Amino acid sequence: MRNLVVMGSLMGLIFSAQNVIARESSVAIEYQTRVSAGQKPRLRIRTTEAVGKLRIELLRDDGKAIQAGFGPMGAGALQEVVLLSDVGVHRYTGTITVDQGGVGHDESIAFEAVVADALRMQIDKASVDVTARRFSMTVSRDPRGAEVVVRGLNGGVLGEDSLDLQGKKAGEAIALSWPAVSGEVARIDVKVTDVYGYFAGMSMFPWSVQIPHEEVNFATDSDAVEVSERPKLEASLQQISSALKRYKELGAIKLFIAGHTDTRGNAAYNRELSMRRARAIAGYFRKRGLRIPIFFEGFGEGSLKVATADETDEVRNRRVDYILAVEAPAMRGTGAPVAWKGLK
Repeated sequence: MRNLVVMGSLMGLIFSAQNVIARESSVAIEYQTRVSAGQKPRLRIRTTEAVGKLRIELLRDDGKAIQAGFGPMGAGALQEVVLLSDVGVHRYTGTITVDQGGVGHDESIAFEAVVADALRMQIDKASVDVTARRFSMTVSRDPRGAEVVVRGLNGGVLGEDSLDLQGKKAGEAIALSWPAVSGEVARIDVKVTDVYGYFAGMSMFPWSVQIPHEEVNFATDSDAVEVSERPKLEASLQQISSALKRYKELGAIKLFIAGHTDTRGNAAYNRELSMRRARAIAGYFRKRGLRIPIFFEGFGEGSLKVATADETDEVRNRRVDYILAVEAPAMRGTGAPVAWKGLK
């Protein structure tokens, strides 16, 4: 199963803004200095009483300067000072000079501005182990913490945990886990916060169910579904329909059909043959009215149910798996990358 990268998208990157109010004599300063790339950090300066003039001078840690001045301002007046918007973390120091009655008052200010591109998190879907309650991920910036919420089949919370990730580094494989829960795990929500307070979130759906069925027999080297085998597929279709009704609350469920062979013959040919047979069964289900998305793949002799030597005729290895899942299931031990193909 492919790794999943989540950026500022539907899955939920939300940038936080630092809104800290500081009072400098007769003005209040609001620091909006944590923004996403393309936006501009700024200071919002509001007078708490009337002033004659106001001037601000700032020097960034790379030597770039910002200066701004405003004329008479009544109580409650608001002005903004726009800062530099290049991506990075910078320290600003400077002074605000307020003139009241011809007398100037200087106040020192210092703050940090962060302009950040999208926080990206990548989860290795193959590492998701519901039994061991763990998975692995990487993030594009140094993380501070993560929240993991585990949900059951009805969407209710089975368990949750807050994890301290301080000391972990961007790009480093980070192992995460969740507490033991009672009930079948359907969804795992993950939110990661970086050291600047930005966060990204995503949901995983490790739930899947295999449909019990009677195996379809194919003629040698054939992927044609014989008339005599159709009752088996009709029974399987009924099982699939019943499961879809039972788990309808989970959302967009898909059917994944995986074909397998024994070890007789050429491995590459066996894989291609198993894919054709999986596709034939997928096509039969579609023609019989199954409207959900259907995917198929052939694994040949790469995932034996019963270990055998090469060139062994073993009927238990000649099989097809019918798997209902929201996300593509991790087919461990197949010996080759998985590339599910969607039935059109």
